[in-house]
Amino acid sequence: MKKTMIKWLAAQMAVLLLIVPVILCSGRGNAPRTVLTGGIVLLLLAVAVMSLALRSSMKDTLYSYRNIGLIGGILFASVLIISLCVLLFSNPGELTVKTIFQRVVKFPRRFSFYALFVIVAVSLLVGISNIVLIRKEGFCLSNALSLVIAVFYIGGTVVVYLASDFLTEKVYLPQGFFSQPLFIALHTAIPLFLLLMLCYLECILAGSAIMGWRAAHQKPSYDKDYIIILGCSIDKRGGLLPLLKGRVNRAIRFAWEQEIATGKPLHYVPSGGQGANEIMSEGSAMELYLKTRGAEDDEVFPEKKSTDTWENLCFSKKIIEELKPGARVAFATTNYHMLRSGILARRAGLDAEGVAGDTKWYFWPNGFVREFFGILALNVRAHITAAAAIAVACTVIGCIGYFGNLI
Repeated sequence: MKKTMIKWLAAQMAVLLLIVPVILCSGRGNAPRTVLTGGIVLLLLAVAVMSLALRSSMKDTLYSYRNIGLIGGILFASVLIISLCVLLFSNPGELTVKTIFQRVVKFPRRFSFYALFVIVAVSLLVGISNIVLIRKEGFCLSNALSLVIAVFYIGGTVVVYLASDFLTEKVYLPQGFFSQPLFIALHTAIPLFLLLMLCYLECILAGSAIMGWRAAHQKPSYDKDYIIILGCSIDKRGGLLPLLKGRVNRAIRFAWEQEIATGKPLHYVPSGGQGANEIMSEGSAMELYLKTRGAEDDEVFPEKKSTDTWENLCFSKKIIEELKPGARVAFATTNYHMLRSGILARRAGLDAEGVAGDTKWYFWPNGFVREFFGILALNVRAHITAAAAIAVACTVIGCIGYFGNLI
Protein backbone atom coordinates (compact mmCIF):
# COMPACT_ATOMS: atom_id res chain seq x y z
CA MET A 1 0.00 0.00 0.00
CA LYS A 2 2.77 2.44 0.92
CA LYS A 3 4.69 1.71 -2.30
CA THR A 4 1.54 2.31 -4.34
CA MET A 5 0.99 5.63 -2.55
CA ILE A 6 4.58 6.71 -3.22
CA LYS A 7 4.26 5.82 -6.92
CA TRP A 8 0.97 7.73 -7.12
CA LEU A 9 2.50 10.80 -5.49
CA ALA A 10 5.53 10.59 -7.79
CA ALA A 11 3.25 10.40 -10.83
CA GLN A 12 1.26 13.42 -9.64
CA MET A 13 4.49 15.35 -9.07
CA ALA A 14 5.69 14.47 -12.59
CA VAL A 15 2.41 15.70 -14.10
CA LEU A 16 2.61 18.95 -12.14
CA LEU A 17 6.22 19.50 -13.16
CA LEU A 18 5.26 19.09 -16.81
CA ILE A 19 2.24 21.40 -16.58
CA VAL A 20 3.81 24.25 -14.58
CA PRO A 21 6.33 25.37 -17.25
CA VAL A 22 3.63 25.30 -19.93
CA ILE A 23 1.28 27.47 -17.85
CA LEU A 24 3.99 29.95 -16.91
CA CYS A 25 5.61 30.27 -20.32
CA SER A 26 2.68 29.97 -22.72
CA GLY A 27 1.68 33.10 -24.60
CA ARG A 28 3.97 35.55 -22.82
CA GLY A 29 7.06 33.45 -22.22
CA ASN A 30 10.54 34.85 -22.77
CA ALA A 31 14.07 33.57 -22.26
CA PRO A 32 14.62 34.83 -18.67
CA ARG A 33 11.23 33.56 -17.55
CA THR A 34 11.85 30.21 -19.21
CA VAL A 35 15.29 29.92 -17.60
CA LEU A 36 13.92 30.77 -14.16
CA THR A 37 10.95 28.41 -14.50
CA GLY A 38 13.26 25.63 -15.65
CA GLY A 39 15.49 26.21 -12.64
CA ILE A 40 12.52 26.04 -10.26
CA VAL A 41 11.34 22.82 -11.91
CA LEU A 42 14.79 21.24 -11.53
CA LEU A 43 14.90 22.26 -7.87
CA LEU A 44 11.42 20.79 -7.30
CA LEU A 45 12.60 17.56 -8.88
CA ALA A 46 15.68 17.59 -6.65
CA VAL A 47 13.54 18.10 -3.53
CA ALA A 48 11.22 15.26 -4.60
CA VAL A 49 14.15 12.90 -5.19
CA MET A 50 15.82 13.83 -1.89
CA SER A 51 12.52 13.40 -0.03
CA LEU A 52 12.02 9.90 -1.42
CA ALA A 53 15.65 9.05 -0.67
CA LEU A 54 15.23 10.33 2.91
CA ARG A 55 12.08 8.27 3.39
CA SER A 56 13.86 5.14 2.16
CA SER A 57 16.98 5.84 4.23
CA MET A 58 15.02 6.44 7.43
CA LYS A 59 13.16 3.16 6.95
CA ASP A 60 16.56 1.47 6.83
CA THR A 61 18.00 3.29 9.86
CA LEU A 62 17.69 6.52 11.81
CA TYR A 63 21.39 6.48 12.61
CA SER A 64 22.96 7.75 9.42
CA TYR A 65 24.77 10.93 8.45
CA ARG A 66 23.10 10.55 5.06
CA ASN A 67 19.75 11.43 6.66
CA ILE A 68 21.24 14.60 8.10
CA GLY A 69 22.67 15.62 4.72
CA LEU A 70 19.38 14.93 2.91
CA ILE A 71 17.41 17.03 5.39
CA GLY A 72 19.91 19.86 4.99
CA GLY A 73 19.69 19.61 1.19
CA ILE A 74 15.87 19.63 1.25
CA LEU A 75 15.87 22.68 3.53
CA PHE A 76 18.32 24.66 1.40
CA ALA A 77 16.63 23.79 -1.91
CA SER A 78 13.15 24.55 -0.53
CA VAL A 79 14.14 28.02 0.66
CA LEU A 80 15.86 28.66 -2.70
CA ILE A 81 12.66 27.64 -4.52
CA ILE A 82 10.67 30.13 -2.45
CA SER A 83 13.20 32.87 -3.21
CA LEU A 84 13.09 32.18 -6.95
CA CYS A 85 9.28 32.00 -6.98
CA VAL A 86 9.16 35.45 -5.35
CA LEU A 87 11.44 36.72 -8.13
CA LEU A 88 9.32 34.99 -10.78
CA PHE A 89 6.03 36.54 -9.75
CA SER A 90 7.24 40.00 -8.64
CA ASN A 91 8.10 42.67 -11.25
CA PRO A 92 7.84 40.28 -14.21
CA GLY A 93 8.60 43.11 -16.64
CA GLU A 94 12.04 43.67 -15.07
CA LEU A 95 13.06 40.01 -15.11
CA THR A 96 16.39 39.39 -16.88
CA VAL A 97 18.96 36.62 -16.88
CA LYS A 98 21.27 38.96 -14.98
CA THR A 99 18.73 39.52 -12.18
CA ILE A 100 18.26 35.74 -11.94
CA PHE A 101 22.01 35.22 -11.72
CA GLN A 102 22.35 37.91 -9.06
CA ARG A 103 19.51 36.38 -7.01
CA VAL A 104 21.23 32.98 -7.09
CA VAL A 105 24.63 34.44 -6.16
CA LYS A 106 23.18 36.51 -3.31
CA PHE A 107 20.91 33.75 -2.01
CA PRO A 108 23.50 32.09 0.31
CA ARG A 109 23.94 35.40 2.12
CA ARG A 110 20.18 35.78 2.51
CA PHE A 111 19.82 32.19 3.70
CA SER A 112 22.56 32.51 6.32
CA PHE A 113 21.21 35.93 7.35
CA TYR A 114 17.73 34.52 8.02
CA ALA A 115 19.28 31.50 9.75
CA LEU A 116 21.26 33.90 11.94
CA PHE A 117 18.04 35.20 13.50
CA VAL A 118 17.07 31.65 14.44
CA ILE A 119 20.55 30.92 15.80
CA VAL A 120 20.59 34.13 17.86
CA ALA A 121 17.22 33.19 19.38
CA VAL A 122 18.44 29.67 20.09
CA SER A 123 21.67 31.09 21.53
CA LEU A 124 19.65 33.18 23.99
CA LEU A 125 17.81 30.06 25.12
CA VAL A 126 21.13 28.22 25.32
CA GLY A 127 22.51 31.05 27.44
CA ILE A 128 19.59 30.77 29.85
CA SER A 129 20.00 26.99 30.09
CA ASN A 130 23.75 27.38 30.69
CA ILE A 131 23.16 29.87 33.49
CA VAL A 132 20.74 27.44 35.16
CA LEU A 133 23.17 24.56 34.57
CA ILE A 134 26.09 26.46 36.13
CA ARG A 135 23.97 27.54 39.11
CA LYS A 136 22.82 23.99 39.81
CA GLU A 137 25.91 21.98 38.81
CA GLY A 138 28.76 24.46 39.31
CA PHE A 139 30.95 26.27 36.80
CA CYS A 140 33.29 24.47 34.46
CA LEU A 141 34.18 24.96 30.82
CA SER A 142 32.06 22.01 29.66
CA ASN A 143 28.98 23.48 31.38
CA ALA A 144 29.44 26.73 29.46
CA LEU A 145 30.46 25.07 26.19
CA SER A 146 27.30 25.67 24.18
CA LEU A 147 27.20 29.36 25.15
CA VAL A 148 30.86 29.85 24.20
CA ILE A 149 30.32 28.09 20.86
CA ALA A 150 27.19 30.16 20.16
CA VAL A 151 29.15 33.38 20.69
CA PHE A 152 31.97 32.17 18.45
CA TYR A 153 29.50 31.05 15.79
CA ILE A 154 27.73 34.39 15.66
CA GLY A 155 31.10 36.14 15.57
CA GLY A 156 32.29 33.80 12.81
CA THR A 157 29.15 34.52 10.77
CA VAL A 158 29.81 38.25 11.01
CA VAL A 159 33.43 37.68 9.92
CA VAL A 160 32.28 35.67 6.89
CA TYR A 161 29.84 38.45 5.95
CA LEU A 162 32.52 41.10 6.24
CA ALA A 163 35.06 39.00 4.33
CA SER A 164 32.64 38.28 1.47
CA ASP A 165 31.63 41.94 1.25
CA PHE A 166 35.28 43.04 1.29
CA LEU A 167 36.25 40.59 -1.45
CA THR A 168 33.23 41.50 -3.57
CA GLU A 169 33.14 45.28 -3.19
CA LYS A 170 36.58 46.45 -2.03
CA VAL A 171 39.04 44.19 -3.81
CA TYR A 172 39.46 45.35 -7.39
CA LEU A 173 41.53 43.32 -9.79
CA PRO A 174 44.25 45.37 -11.53
CA GLN A 175 44.82 45.24 -15.25
CA GLY A 176 47.29 42.75 -16.66
CA PHE A 177 47.81 39.27 -15.27
CA PHE A 178 44.97 39.52 -12.71
CA SER A 179 42.46 40.57 -15.37
CA GLN A 180 42.49 37.04 -16.82
CA PRO A 181 39.05 35.34 -16.89
CA LEU A 182 40.00 32.85 -14.17
CA PHE A 183 40.80 35.57 -11.62
CA ILE A 184 37.66 37.53 -12.48
CA ALA A 185 35.58 34.37 -12.03
CA LEU A 186 37.29 33.63 -8.68
CA HIS A 187 36.46 37.18 -7.59
CA THR A 188 32.84 36.01 -7.50
CA ALA A 189 33.49 32.38 -6.59
CA ILE A 190 35.52 32.86 -3.39
CA PRO A 191 32.97 35.02 -1.48
CA LEU A 192 30.24 32.67 -2.69
CA PHE A 193 32.21 29.68 -1.42
CA LEU A 194 32.60 31.22 2.06
CA LEU A 195 28.87 31.90 2.31
CA LEU A 196 27.87 28.48 0.96
CA MET A 197 30.11 26.72 3.48
CA LEU A 198 28.35 28.72 6.21
CA CYS A 199 24.99 27.61 4.76
CA TYR A 200 26.27 24.02 4.70
CA LEU A 201 27.08 24.18 8.41
CA GLU A 202 23.66 25.66 9.19
CA CYS A 203 21.84 23.00 7.16
CA ILE A 204 23.81 20.20 8.84
CA LEU A 205 22.97 21.72 12.23
CA ALA A 206 19.27 21.75 11.33
CA GLY A 207 19.45 18.18 10.02
CA SER A 208 21.23 17.01 13.17
CA ALA A 209 18.60 18.64 15.40
CA ILE A 210 15.73 17.03 13.48
CA MET A 211 17.33 13.57 13.37
CA GLY A 212 18.45 13.87 17.00
CA TRP A 213 14.86 14.56 18.04
CA ARG A 214 13.59 11.70 15.87
CA ALA A 215 16.14 9.25 17.26
CA ALA A 216 15.33 10.24 20.85
CA HIS A 217 11.65 9.46 20.24
CA GLN A 218 12.18 6.12 18.54
CA LYS A 219 10.15 3.17 19.86
CA PRO A 220 12.25 0.00 19.54
CA SER A 221 10.61 -3.35 18.89
CA TYR A 222 10.19 -5.70 21.86
CA ASP A 223 12.35 -8.53 20.51
CA LYS A 224 15.73 -7.78 22.07
CA ASP A 225 18.09 -10.24 23.77
CA TYR A 226 20.55 -7.73 25.27
CA ILE A 227 20.61 -4.04 26.07
CA ILE A 228 23.91 -2.17 26.30
CA ILE A 229 23.87 0.64 28.86
CA LEU A 230 26.40 3.30 27.88
CA GLY A 231 28.36 4.54 30.85
CA CYS A 232 29.23 8.00 32.12
CA SER A 233 30.67 9.39 35.36
CA ILE A 234 29.84 8.00 38.80
CA ASP A 235 30.22 9.76 42.14
CA LYS A 236 33.12 9.40 44.59
CA ARG A 237 31.39 6.58 46.50
CA GLY A 238 30.56 4.57 43.39
CA GLY A 239 26.95 5.68 43.21
CA LEU A 240 25.23 6.60 39.96
CA LEU A 241 24.94 10.27 39.16
CA PRO A 242 21.53 11.44 37.82
CA LEU A 243 22.60 11.27 34.17
CA LEU A 244 23.76 7.65 34.41
CA LYS A 245 20.89 6.67 36.68
CA GLY A 246 18.49 7.93 34.00
CA ARG A 247 20.09 5.61 31.45
CA VAL A 248 19.96 2.56 33.72
CA ASN A 249 16.38 3.24 34.80
CA ARG A 250 15.34 3.56 31.14
CA ALA A 251 16.96 0.19 30.38
CA ILE A 252 15.11 -1.40 33.31
CA ARG A 253 11.83 0.11 32.16
CA PHE A 254 12.37 -1.16 28.63
CA ALA A 255 13.09 -4.65 29.98
CA TRP A 256 9.81 -4.57 31.93
CA GLU A 257 7.90 -3.28 28.91
CA GLN A 258 9.30 -6.04 26.69
CA GLU A 259 8.56 -8.81 29.17
CA ILE A 260 5.00 -7.56 29.68
CA ALA A 261 4.44 -7.22 25.91
CA THR A 262 6.09 -10.43 24.69
CA GLY A 263 7.25 -12.42 27.71
CA LYS A 264 10.82 -12.30 26.42
CA PRO A 265 13.48 -11.61 29.08
CA LEU A 266 16.19 -9.01 28.46
CA HIS A 267 19.79 -9.22 29.64
CA TYR A 268 21.87 -6.18 30.60
CA VAL A 269 25.38 -5.23 29.47
CA PRO A 270 26.34 -2.17 31.56
CA SER A 271 29.41 -0.70 29.90
CA GLY A 272 32.10 1.62 31.23
CA GLY A 273 35.64 1.50 32.59
CA GLN A 274 37.15 3.10 35.68
CA GLY A 275 38.07 6.76 35.45
CA ALA A 276 40.99 8.39 37.20
CA ASN A 277 38.78 9.76 40.00
CA GLU A 278 36.45 6.76 40.30
CA ILE A 279 36.74 4.01 42.94
CA MET A 280 35.32 1.34 40.59
CA SER A 281 34.41 0.90 36.96
CA GLU A 282 31.16 2.39 35.71
CA GLY A 283 30.15 -1.08 34.53
CA SER A 284 30.54 -2.42 38.10
CA ALA A 285 28.60 0.49 39.60
CA MET A 286 25.74 -0.10 37.18
CA GLU A 287 25.86 -3.84 37.88
CA LEU A 288 25.39 -3.20 41.61
CA TYR A 289 22.54 -0.79 40.93
CA LEU A 290 20.78 -3.28 38.61
CA LYS A 291 21.02 -6.05 41.20
CA THR A 292 19.51 -3.81 43.88
CA ARG A 293 16.60 -3.33 41.46
CA GLY A 294 15.93 -7.05 41.11
CA ALA A 295 18.29 -8.21 38.34
CA GLU A 296 19.78 -11.69 38.82
CA ASP A 297 23.47 -12.62 38.41
CA ASP A 298 22.77 -14.40 35.11
CA GLU A 299 20.99 -11.32 33.71
CA VAL A 300 23.87 -8.84 34.03
CA PHE A 301 27.13 -9.06 32.05
CA PRO A 302 29.19 -5.93 32.78
CA GLU A 303 31.86 -4.53 30.50
CA LYS A 304 34.54 -2.78 32.61
CA LYS A 305 37.37 -1.61 30.31
CA SER A 306 35.97 0.97 27.89
CA THR A 307 36.90 4.64 28.01
CA ASP A 308 34.48 6.19 25.51
CA THR A 309 31.28 5.47 23.57
CA TRP A 310 33.10 3.73 20.71
CA GLU A 311 34.79 1.31 23.10
CA ASN A 312 31.53 0.86 25.04
CA LEU A 313 29.91 -0.48 21.89
CA CYS A 314 32.85 -2.48 20.52
CA PHE A 315 33.71 -4.20 23.81
CA SER A 316 30.05 -4.87 24.62
CA LYS A 317 29.52 -6.35 21.17
CA LYS A 318 32.35 -8.80 21.82
CA ILE A 319 30.73 -9.91 25.10
CA ILE A 320 27.34 -10.39 23.42
CA GLU A 321 28.81 -12.36 20.50
CA GLU A 322 30.49 -14.73 22.95
CA LEU A 323 27.22 -15.23 24.83
CA LYS A 324 24.81 -15.45 21.90
CA PRO A 325 25.94 -14.93 18.29
CA GLY A 326 23.32 -13.15 16.23
CA ALA A 327 21.55 -11.72 19.28
CA ARG A 328 19.17 -8.79 18.85
CA VAL A 329 20.53 -5.74 20.66
CA ALA A 330 19.36 -2.38 21.99
CA PHE A 331 21.35 0.36 23.69
CA ALA A 332 20.33 2.81 26.40
CA THR A 333 21.71 6.33 26.69
CA THR A 334 20.61 9.91 27.32
CA ASN A 335 18.23 11.48 24.79
CA TYR A 336 20.71 14.01 23.32
CA HIS A 337 23.33 11.24 22.95
CA MET A 338 21.11 8.90 20.92
CA LEU A 339 21.98 9.91 17.37
CA ARG A 340 25.77 9.82 17.68
CA SER A 341 25.60 6.59 19.67
CA GLY A 342 23.46 5.00 16.96
CA ILE A 343 25.89 6.10 14.24
CA LEU A 344 28.79 4.64 16.22
CA ALA A 345 26.83 1.42 16.84
CA ARG A 346 26.36 0.94 13.09
CA ARG A 347 30.06 1.55 12.50
CA ALA A 348 30.84 -1.04 15.17
CA GLY A 349 28.71 -3.57 13.29
CA LEU A 350 25.77 -3.52 15.70
CA ASP A 351 22.27 -3.51 14.23
CA ALA A 352 20.91 -1.91 17.39
CA GLU A 353 17.98 0.29 18.29
CA GLY A 354 18.25 2.89 21.03
CA VAL A 355 16.12 3.72 24.06
CA ALA A 356 16.47 7.25 25.38
CA GLY A 357 16.72 8.20 29.01
CA ASP A 358 15.40 11.63 29.94
CA THR A 359 17.50 14.39 31.39
CA LYS A 360 16.81 17.76 32.94
CA TRP A 361 15.95 20.42 30.40
CA TYR A 362 19.00 22.56 31.13
CA PHE A 363 21.37 19.68 30.29
CA TRP A 364 19.97 19.18 26.79
CA PRO A 365 21.28 22.30 24.92
CA ASN A 366 24.83 21.86 26.22
CA GLY A 367 24.75 18.14 25.50
CA PHE A 368 23.33 18.60 22.01
CA VAL A 369 26.02 21.12 21.03
CA ARG A 370 28.76 18.68 22.09
CA GLU A 371 27.03 15.86 20.22
CA PHE A 372 26.73 17.99 17.08
CA PHE A 373 30.45 18.61 16.96
CA GLY A 374 31.03 14.95 17.74
CA ILE A 375 28.89 14.02 14.71
CA LEU A 376 30.83 16.50 12.57
CA ALA A 377 34.10 14.91 13.66
CA LEU A 378 32.83 11.46 12.66
CA ASN A 379 32.26 12.52 9.06
CA VAL A 380 35.34 14.49 8.00
CA ARG A 381 35.48 12.77 4.60
CA ALA A 382 31.88 13.79 3.86
CA HIS A 383 32.69 17.43 4.73
CA ILE A 384 35.75 17.42 2.48
CA THR A 385 33.66 16.00 -0.37
CA ALA A 386 30.95 18.60 0.19
CA ALA A 387 33.51 21.43 0.32
CA ALA A 388 35.09 20.22 -2.93
CA ALA A 389 31.68 20.03 -4.64
CA ILE A 390 30.77 23.51 -3.39
CA ALA A 391 34.13 24.87 -4.61
CA VAL A 392 33.56 23.42 -8.08
CA ALA A 393 30.00 24.77 -8.19
CA CYS A 394 31.18 28.25 -7.15
CA THR A 395 33.90 28.23 -9.81
CA VAL A 396 31.38 27.21 -12.47
CA ILE A 397 28.98 29.96 -11.35
CA GLY A 398 31.84 32.47 -11.45
CA CYS A 399 32.78 31.39 -15.00
CA ILE A 400 29.14 31.57 -16.12
CA GLY A 401 28.93 35.03 -14.68
CA TYR A 402 32.07 36.18 -16.46
CA PHE A 403 31.57 34.59 -19.87
CA GLY A 404 27.86 35.43 -19.82
CA ASN A 405 28.62 39.09 -19.06
CA LEU A 406 26.62 38.83 -15.84
CA ILE A 407 29.33 40.20 -13.50
